[in-house]
Amino acid sequence: MIHVRAARLTDAELIYTPSQIALASLSLSSPALAAQWASSKNVDCAFSLPSTIENIKTLITQTGQTPQVESVREVDRRLKLCKNPEKVVGSKAYLAKKAEEERKAEQKRNRKAEDSKRVIEDEDPFGVELAKDGGSVLDDDDDD
Repeated sequence: MIHVRAARLTDAELIYTPSQIALASLSLSSPALAAQWASSKNVDCAFSLPSTIENIKTLITQTGQTPQVESVREVDRRLKLCKNPEKVVGSKAYLAKKAEEERKAEQKRNRKAEDSKRVIEDEDPFGVELAKDGGSVLDDDDDD
C-alpha cells in the first residue's frame, strides 16, 4: 500500500497502465509473490515486462517522496492567482455575474408576461387571420 501511494506522487499514472503499476508495487513489497502472480497469469517475462516493471520501481523509489508542506503551500498560493474570479463564490466578479444573469432572467420574464398580456388583450384566441376571413370558407352548418 505504501508503494501504491508513492506511485500516485509520480508520473507513473501518465506513462504506465494501472496493472503495471500494481505489479511493480507488489514487486517492491514482495518480489516472490509478484513473480508467482505473473507466472500464474502466463505473462511473458522474457519480452518487455521486466524492464517496464523495473522502470516503474525506479520511478516509485526515486521520485515518489511526499513533497514538503511549504512547497505545497507555495503551489496553492500560485493556483489561487490562476482561478477565474467569476467562479469564486463571494468575489465581486462572481456577484456581478450573478446580478447580470438575474437581470437577463428578469427581462426575459417581463417580455414573456408582456407577450401573454398582449395575446389576452387581443380578445380573439384564434388570431386575427381567422377573424378577418369571417369563417366563410369553413361553413359546417347543416342548415341547407
